[in-house]
Parts: sequence; C-alpha cells; structure tokens
Amino acid sequence: MGDFNSMFPNFLAQCLSLKSLLTPIAFVLITGGLIASTIAHQHHGSAPIQAVGKMIVLIMLIAFLPTWGNQIVSIVSDTVTNVLKVDPAKIHDQYQAALQLKKSSDGNTSWWEKLFSFSSIMEALMSAAFLILGWLASAIEWWAYILQTAILFIGYALSPIFIGMLAFPSLHQTGRNYLLNLLGIMIWPLGWGVAGLITQGMIDFMTDQSFLSSSSASGTALYSLQNLMGLAFLGIWIIFSTIAAPIIIQRAIATGNSVGSDLFKGGFLSGRAAATTGATTLADGGVTGIKSAIAAGAMATAAATESLATSSMNEGYGGSSLLGSLAQMNSRAREQGDKSAQDRPPSFPPDDPAGDKTVSGLLDKSRNSDA
Repeated sequence: MGDFNSMFPNFLAQCLSLKSLLTPIAFVLITGGLIASTIAHQHHGSAPIQAVGKMIVLIMLIAFLPTWGNQIVSIVSDTVTNVLKVDPAKIHDQYQAALQLKKSSDGNTSWWEKLFSFSSIMEALMSAAFLILGWLASAIEWWAYILQTAILFIGYALSPIFIGMLAFPSLHQTGRNYLLNLLGIMIWPLGWGVAGLITQGMIDFMTDQSFLSSSSASGTALYSLQNLMGLAFLGIWIIFSTIAAPIIIQRAIATGNSVGSDLFKGGFLSGRAAATTGATTLADGGVTGIKSAIAAGAMATAAATESLATSSMNEGYGGSSLLGSLAQMNSRAREQGDKSAQDRPPSFPPDDPAGDKTVSGLLDKSRNSDA
C-alpha cells in the first residue's frame, strides 16, 4: 500500500495554502494579546518582558509546529515498532516465536508425534487464525495511518488561529485543548504499544505447555481449551485494541483519563464475550471453532466502531455524548412539565356533566376545615 502523499498528492499543498492564509490572522491575535497583557499588568515591571517572551514562543510554534509534530510521530512509531516491538499486524509471528520458545525444551518427543499429535493440529489452527487476524489488524493500521495523517495535516493548517488564541487569557483554554488533541493524535501508535502488553500476555498463556506435561487425554483437552479460550479473547481484543487504543491514548492526553483503565474495561468486555465464544469453539472444534472465533472478532469490530462513533460525539469536559445530553434535556423538560402540571389547578367543563368539579370543591373544603 502506498503512503499518504502518493495517494493524495495535492492534499499537503492545499493544507499549506490554508496555513499561509491564516497565519496573518494569528499575528493579529498575538499582537492584540501582547497589547492587552501589557495594559493589564502595566504596574508589574516584568510584564512587558514576559509578554515579549510569550510572543516569541507562539511565533516559533506557528512556524515549526508541523516539523516538530512530524518528528514526534516518527519517534513514537519507531519506539513502538523497534523498541517495544509491538505491531498488531505481526501477531502470527509473536505467537510462533512464543510457541517455539516454550517447546524448545521438549526434546524427548519424536518428530512423528509432534507432527500428528492433537496439540500440534490445534497449534496449526491457531497459526492460521492468527494469520487472518494479523491481516485484519494490518488493514486497520493502514487506515489509521491515513486518518492520522489527514487529521494532522488539517490540524497544522488550522493551528495558527488556535495558537493565536493562547495570547489571550480568556481564549487560552481553547488553544491549549486544541494543541493537546493534536499531541494525542501524534502519539496514536503508543496506544498499540500499551495494548500489545496485554496481547503478549495472552499469547504466553496460550503457548504454556503445562497441561501437556501429563501426556494424558485430559491434559490435551485442557490445552485445547486453553488455546481456544485465548483465541476467542484475542479474536476480539486484537480488533478492538487496534481501533480503540489510539483514541484512548488521545483522550488521555487531552483529558487526563487513565489509559489502563479504559483499555482494561474493553478487555474485560472482550473477556466476557470470549467466555461464551470459547465454549462454542470447544464444542464445535476444528475449522468450525476457528470460524466462530473469527466471527467474534467481526462482532468486536462493529462494537468498537460504535464506541468510537459515540466517543466522537462526546463533549469536551463532561464526557457525556450528544445523544445523552439531548436525553437529559428531554428528561428535565418532562420533569418541569410534570411539576407545572401538578401546580396548575384542575380544569373542568363548564356544565360539569360528571360532577367532578363538585367533588373537587367538596374535597377542597374538607382539607381547609381540617387545616
């Protein structure tokens, strides 16, 4: 697959044109903020020096934000890939490496038993499933790269206005939130690095050979259950974390949310789904079981996409979605309507054919006499 600039050759040039168009507006905002800050703190001797220093920093930020941002993206991607050695698309290679490490001490078993044993067949099925999961994760990673690059280019193009807002105390928070969200987008791959820790832990669990040491039918059955449950979890987790981890890390930078808490929340939901799917795969076995695990991964993809759509409608600080806010507004309006209806006196037809008005008057008189 090609890179972003080869696929969209004019996109960067158009973003640069928009940035050049908005840069003079940013200089006007910075100048106005400098004047307002000097007037507001005219009795402080160091105020003019601080204002000039702030102006220099903001101008440097306007000029070098794209360069600094691209360097951050490159450093984070290199760290996750080469230092942490985490890549959702290479889960098959991780499984094979862990499996070979765990079986390296098993030198007493003949090659015939290794090739045709039930555990070897199960491990071959796991490898085939991880090939498919790796392909799905690779496709998601590629789309995430396209989306990240497009968002950053547009963010760089609009950044002069929001950087200029940093010069005014009343607009400082808006500019700060904008830059924090851009920083969160820059470090999207770090979310995959954190999620990869859980993936590697599950692979270590799946490749553990403890059940096979007994060389019994029950040990082989338990090892199969161990692998099928792990596959059911990873079939959901790989898809979920590849989509959601970048958004979770971005939200953590912008709002201070806990990355581990949000990831484990998704992991526990994945585990609950895996418990049901694992039982199904154990009953079905073989290729049918693999199909069930892949279907579970597809269901997780839909659920993760729905979660991201909901997250994109969240408000900045409250964390409630747009739909949730409308529901709360409707609930408050209904409560106010019910309260106003209780406060209003009941109305009756002029001729009072059912006698309701007469009965209501008698009840009112009775309450007044008791009071």
